Parts: sequence; C-alpha cells; structure tokens
Amino acid sequence: MAWKLLPVDYTDAVWAGLKRYNQINNEDGSVSFQDITAYTGKDKSFFGAKDANRMNEALNTIMSMVENGTDLYTAFQNYFAEQKTLFEQEADSKATEFDNYTDNLEQEYKASMAAFESQQQQIYNAWFQAMKDQLSKDAAGNLQNQCTELDERLTLLEQMTMQNDFSAPLATDDEAITLIVDDLDYAILADWKYKEE
Repeated sequence: MAWKLLPVDYTDAVWAGLKRYNQINNEDGSVSFQDITAYTGKDKSFFGAKDANRMNEALNTIMSMVENGTDLYTAFQNYFAEQKTLFEQEADSKATEFDNYTDNLEQEYKASMAAFESQQQQIYNAWFQAMKDQLSKDAAGNLQNQCTELDERLTLLEQMTMQNDFSAPLATDDEAITLIVDDLDYAILADWKYKEE
C-alpha cells in the first residue's frame, strides 16, 4: 500500500476579542460552559487520534527496524523502488487511457468527416445533375426554337418560289440595314413577281 503523507498544514486557531461561553445547567445541578467563540482556522488546528496513530505507527515501524538491525538504507531503497513501480504502472495506465481516448476521438472525427463529405458530395451531385438537366432542357429548347424558325422560313420561301410571289421587308440602304416600319412599328413589305425574259 502506498504511503500517505502525514498532514503538515496544522495551524493555530485564532479569535478576536474575549472568548465567549454559554452556561449550561446540568441535570445533576452542576454547571458547564460551552465555548461559542468565533475562531479562525479552527478546522486546521485539531490534532486528532487518527493523525497521532499514523505518526506513532510510522515511528514504531522505523524504530523496530533499527532495534532489529534492519538495514534502513536497503529498506528505504526497496520501498522507493516499489513506489516507483506503482507510480510507473499508474502512469502507464493513465497513458493507455489517454491514448484510447484520443484514438476514439480521432475515429469519431474521421467518421463524422466521412459522413459530412459523403453528404456534401451527394448534395453537390444532386445540384450538378439538376444544372445539367436544366442546361440540357435550355439547349434543347433553344435548338428547337431555331429549327422551328428555320422551318417557317423555308416553308415561306418555298411558297413564294412555287407561287412566284415574293415579299420582303423594306430596309435602308446603309451599313446598319435598318428595317422601314410604319407608325405601329410593323415592317413595310415589298411584293414582286419574278418574270423571265
């Protein structure tokens, strides 16, 4: 069993002014006085039987060794070697507990980060797929609109060619080629027929 140090923090109890007592009348007619003085440091001033017994026990052990011819140097060396072993065992145990604690923290952190990264990856993938779908729809829609416009132009050109009845908006003869419009902003069309000579 490891040696527990004896207390060395005893202090004197102190008080201010005169001591105060309560008178107690006993059943047998005698009188007792109870000390009700307010002390400072009273709890550290009491030297009890437990402390006295521990001190005497330690002193008796040492004196018995001396009287019996025990080599105190060897005894103390053995004692301190035993204490060192106990200390190292406790230190190793604490170190192992700390290592296990940090390992658990590391594993929990890695698991949390893996879950977070997986969640963020799923969110990103869903967003990216939504963007791809939207872009695909927009591209397909734009392409469809262009195809429809070209179909309408080809159909109109085919009709004008088949019927020899051409029409086109009038434009200014400049670099900007500005369409000529009426008061309602409608383009003014020119109609003509192609005649072979």
